Amino acid sequence: MMAGILTEIERLHKEKGQISVSLVGAGGKTSLMRCLAYYLPGSVICTTSTKLSSDEAAFFEEHVVWQKCSSSLPILDGVENNLLLTGGPLEVNGIQKLSGLTEEQLIILNHYCTEKQIPLIIEADGSKRRPLKAPADWEPVIPAFTNLVIVVIGVAGLMKPLNEEYVFRSQIFSQLTDLEMGQPIGLSAIVRYLKHPLGGLKRIPDQAKRSVLFNLAGCDAMELVDKILIEEQLSGVFDGVFFGNVDLLP
Repeated sequence: MMAGILTEIERLHKEKGQISVSLVGAGGKTSLMRCLAYYLPGSVICTTSTKLSSDEAAFFEEHVVWQKCSSSLPILDGVENNLLLTGGPLEVNGIQKLSGLTEEQLIILNHYCTEKQIPLIIEADGSKRRPLKAPADWEPVIPAFTNLVIVVIGVAGLMKPLNEEYVFRSQIFSQLTDLEMGQPIGLSAIVRYLKHPLGGLKRIPDQAKRSVLFNLAGCDAMELVDKILIEEQLSGVFDGVFFGNVDLLP
C-alpha cells in the first residue's frame, strides 16, 4: 500500500524540489503520517494545523514544541530522520493534546522546508478516531501552500450505520450524501462524499494534486470494495486513488 503513495510523494518532491503534504479525512491520518515519516528517505518534518494526541510524540525520533507566542522557528538543524513540530500541550475535555501551529508559523516552516528541501507532512483535519467524517464550516485547515492533499477514508465504516459512532459530524455527512441517518453507509455514499465540493474536495488549494487513500484496515465488508469501479468514478476528480492497510511502524 505504502509503495504507491511513497512513489507519488518522492516524484513530486523531485519535480518541485520540495513537497508539502496535507492529510485530511478520517480513519488513518495520523497512522499515515507516522508511516510517511518512517519510510520517506532522509529528513522529514511532521506537524499539524489542528491538534494531535500527546501520545503521538512518542512515535517520532524528536519532538520540538513551538510556542504560539513566537514567530521565530526553533533550531531544527541536525535533524537526520523524522521530527514532529507542534504547538504546546493543552487539555481538551480531559484529554491531553498537542496544539497545532498557527498560519504564520506554518508559512515560516514551509519556507524552511523549501530551502532545505525537506518533505513537510501536515495533519490538517480532526476526526476523533472515527473511520469517516464530514467537515464543519472551518474544516479542513489546509495551508494554502500545500501541493499534495491526501484524503483518507476509513473503509472500516463501510456498511456501518450512519451515526456518530462511525462518522464524525454524521449530520453533515447525511446532508452531503443524501443518506438518511441510521442507514448503512454504502460505497456509493462514500464516493458521493469524496466528489462533493463541501466534502472530500473541500478547501483543497487549486494548485495541489489530489489523492485519496482507502484504508482497508478493520473493514469487514471487503467483498463490496470494487476497486475498478471506485477508480472509474473518481477519475478526473482525484489524481491518484490508493488502497491498502495503513500499517503502523514495524
